[in-house]
Amino acid sequence: MRSVSLLTVTCALALVLPATAGAAGLSEYRGFTLGDPLQAVIDRLQLAASDVKVVRERPTVQEVTWRPTQFVSGRTGETDSLAEMVLTFDEGRLARISVMYDRARTQGLTDEDLHDAIASVYGVSLLMPVPPQRSIGPPAARQAIGRWEDAKTFVLLWREDYPTRVGLAITSIASERVLQEAVEEGLPLHAIQGAATDRVSGTAEAAALQARDEKTRQDNKATFKP
Repeated sequence: MRSVSLLTVTCALALVLPATAGAAGLSEYRGFTLGDPLQAVIDRLQLAASDVKVVRERPTVQEVTWRPTQFVSGRTGETDSLAEMVLTFDEGRLARISVMYDRARTQGLTDEDLHDAIASVYGVSLLMPVPPQRSIGPPAARQAIGRWEDAKTFVLLWREDYPTRVGLAITSIASERVLQEAVEEGLPLHAIQGAATDRVSGTAEAAALQARDEKTRQDNKATFKP
């Protein structure tokens, strides 16, 4: 019962956040704030000490992973746009919030759609999305489609095409060097597997898929919440 209550509270925060987070600043996401102590975060998420992963010993970098559906089975109704959230800690303080959104809930959404949704939380972006350009070369592994920054925090909205993924990273600028060094040492902060999206050819089939994707886009655009 406690786990269900936690999920209910978390989803409620997701619903009210777009109206309030802009005033609160870039360091907040769904009620979490960069600088929060590790113990307070794992208590709030009702995680066990064994759920904390040590990424680096010295300086200490730790992380916990949370998925909004992991506590509830047989739940019906609106699903969360969030698929996974990885919270990374530098010396016991929250230093980065890495978000991966659910593929089904972002399917068909354009860069502009996603950018506008996040901008409703964090305000005007320093990086505006541009229309995609046709290219005969391989697509970029990760493309930044929105960027926000103040004196203490850096926020990046990104997308990958193969596999198709959309994510958001909220990072403490003061801790960025330590976190980057942990990555360079070969200890990734998080990894999420995904299958590549198959390309579809054929004029008739492509037209049908385009109509279906546009409907999916409109449905997801109406319900997507950062």
